[in-house]
Amino acid sequence: MVERTSLDGAVSIVTGAGGDIGSGIATELASAGSDIVIADVDVLETAYNQQSSQEVSGATRAQAVVEQIEDQGQRAHVVECNVTKPEQVDALIDETVSEFGGLDLLVNNAGIITVTPVEEMAADEWDSIMDVNAKGVFLVSKAAIPHLRESEGSIINTASIAGDIGAAGLGHYCASKHAVLGLTKSLSLELAPDVTVNAICPGIVQTPMWEDVLTPELEESYEETIERVIPMGRDQTPDDMGRLAVFLAENRNITGQAVTVDGGILQNVI
Repeated sequence: MVERTSLDGAVSIVTGAGGDIGSGIATELASAGSDIVIADVDVLETAYNQQSSQEVSGATRAQAVVEQIEDQGQRAHVVECNVTKPEQVDALIDETVSEFGGLDLLVNNAGIITVTPVEEMAADEWDSIMDVNAKGVFLVSKAAIPHLRESEGSIINTASIAGDIGAAGLGHYCASKHAVLGLTKSLSLELAPDVTVNAICPGIVQTPMWEDVLTPELEESYEETIERVIPMGRDQTPDDMGRLAVFLAENRNITGQAVTVDGGILQNVI
């Protein structure tokens, strides 16, 4: 029988960990006993320099996550990484292994979004979404796989309900998240029985992605969107995603799955 594992003493990388969902995943993993490598863009200059007069938003976010993790009694380490750059991805994995001695869990969470109809979309806008959301998952996973095989670890990819549906103005984003789900399922077969590979599909989480990008396009308030589309009547939280990440990482017989956390959005078809 394959036993349920523990994250006590584990080492986890979370990409995009300075954002809301990423930080929620990172802190929940830390609460389960894992040390955390916080990987994000724009975190290098002042991530550990609170006295600096220069404000760097990425650094400020990363430092806040560090403090949360350390308050939970776990170690945290920040690495600046653009997941579309192979040399930065390789450096992320090398620094993680050098700092903590190994790697047990990779959470591919970094992602971006824009809203543009395909008819009006420039090729470079398509490329930028696909590069971060899909190619980034490929690059970081590929670099991490040898270490995850050694530790019999896990990969968890942050996809989206957009990986199950289409949405006007989000053709590139939906395509990227469909790609993440396809890669998740393929990797689960390639890496079995050593490494489990699963995906989390968030519904509506109150992040800048929703408030600054999607809400203006919908021409209704965030609260109105929640009431209109979510049967449970409430939005989802970063902690919801974090608790699911812990569950998936600790269960060795769950692989190749995409678990939706959306309050029933995808069931609300009539």
